[in-house]
Amino acid sequence: MKQLCWLFFTIACLPVFSQAQVIVNNQDINKNEDIRYIELIIDQRLFGQGEVFAIIDYGQVIRLRNLRQNRIKNIQGKDRPFGSEMDIFNFLYRNGWIHETTYAVGKEGYIHHIFQRRDSSGVVKE
Repeated sequence: MKQLCWLFFTIACLPVFSQAQVIVNNQDINKNEDIRYIELIIDQRLFGQGEVFAIIDYGQVIRLRNLRQNRIKNIQGKDRPFGSEMDIFNFLYRNGWIHETTYAVGKEGYIHHIFQRRDSSGVVKE
């Protein structure tokens, strides 16, 4: 029983000790040192049952018909759902990105968030 409890504790704490990847277009953008800024666009479906998706622009060509390819993916390559917009902000912060500014575009009011890469001490990388 003691070993079972220890195994459960280890599995439960694993996400806390490991840094997740930010995978967009089959690329972990955390590993690409040339990327200093990213733009986050929230993709929330009307009937998405609370699921929110993050579209990331890191300078790649984005075509509207292929917008879904620019969502953050999990390690299995499937769209990574988030619980809310703040869940995405916290995910990006844990992965080395700090929010810089937010602006709206057009009458539809699409909200864009700009994030900048930071180092492990929290200092923005120049």
